[in-house]
Amino acid sequence: MIKKTLYYLHKDMYLELFAALLLILSFCFEPASSVFAGYVKIITSPSILLTDYVYIAGTGATLLNVASVLIFNIILVKLLDLRITGPIYAGMFMVVGFSFFGKNLINTLPILFGIWLYTRHKKISCRSVILAIFFSTGISPIVSYCFFGFGLRLYLSIPLGIICGVIVGFIVPAYSAHTNIFHSGYNIYNTGFALGIISALFYSLFSACGLSTQTVRLYDSSHAVLFEVLLGSVCIIFILIAVLTDKTVFPKYRKLLKTSGKLISDYIGDFSIETVMLNFGITGLFLLVLVFIFGIPLNGIIFGSIISVLGCCAFGLHIRNILPVWVGCALAILLKLAVREGFYLDAEKDLSMIVAFIFATGLAPFSRKYGTVYGIAGGFMHIILTPLMIALQGGFDLYNNGFSAGFEASILFVCAEKIFNKEK
Repeated sequence: MIKKTLYYLHKDMYLELFAALLLILSFCFEPASSVFAGYVKIITSPSILLTDYVYIAGTGATLLNVASVLIFNIILVKLLDLRITGPIYAGMFMVVGFSFFGKNLINTLPILFGIWLYTRHKKISCRSVILAIFFSTGISPIVSYCFFGFGLRLYLSIPLGIICGVIVGFIVPAYSAHTNIFHSGYNIYNTGFALGIISALFYSLFSACGLSTQTVRLYDSSHAVLFEVLLGSVCIIFILIAVLTDKTVFPKYRKLLKTSGKLISDYIGDFSIETVMLNFGITGLFLLVLVFIFGIPLNGIIFGSIISVLGCCAFGLHIRNILPVWVGCALAILLKLAVREGFYLDAEKDLSMIVAFIFATGLAPFSRKYGTVYGIAGGFMHIILTPLMIALQGGFDLYNNGFSAGFEASILFVCAEKIFNKEK
């Protein structure tokens, strides 16, 4: 009986149970009236980077938002009768992670409608653009900001937000496929790169029309213990289920560690869901150890970032190709701390740098394909360049790190293949 239960759980990857757990937890911290009031604050928030929903609405409302977005996407997968693959798995967890800061049902629907219009225009199935459906909503703050950020009257702001969202959704499927050429598949967060360019275009257009935007730094670290317990519990459960349901999971995991992770990787199809769960758990516990060592209090932004990255443990990430990139990040962080005359990492003041460290994993394929030096160089560049990217795209692209990683990956690829590659 236990074995059958475990098989069902890992077969469905806990998506339904995880959503149910989040839904139950959302009403455990505050009265239902406060939770729903907070949820209204979330869906009426401008949601531009960096907006921690825990800060503006509380833990209960944030978990309700995450659960509602996840349930919506689970239903979507069921309706399309899709088999869960590595990329879809990554997309689902990316949706979960960014629902802690910037993504909600209201600001995603216009974009999804735009994608649907694209499929009708091209006469293709929605199944063929499922990755665009998951990852495209990284630009959802553009809808919320049009609705509630510019200060326009609702009869102007609502149509503006819907039109912008639909246009973005219509463009993204084709454009994200095209931008993959720019970095030759070595930026795992490729859609973030595509969305960054589109965001920059809209940001310029808004500025030309006299509509000013302003990024924010709103976050709440008072519930750090809850997020630490939740992250640690999920990772340990995943590891236990992987080990108990597959006796050969460790040999498979060793094979997984030999892969580069270049797009598009499907670790579920290539290895197994148990191997992915083990990869998820080990990587997550490693990040949790770093959190404890450096005394970083988890808020909605950092926790959501970690969950998003761990989803990509089915899509190309593993501890072996991540470590060189993180070493490069650490060197850049030490340099920045030294310049400001102090080696103390302030988790509050350095939030953007911590998030950049987490998402530098988008460059992980380089370290396995071209060597440790390229991984270190990529991580170093990421910490230096990422803060500049948000000013370029206006804060509408939640995947700002993917935007930055696209440029870094193109530079590294040219160096590796065109400049320093010795032809035999």
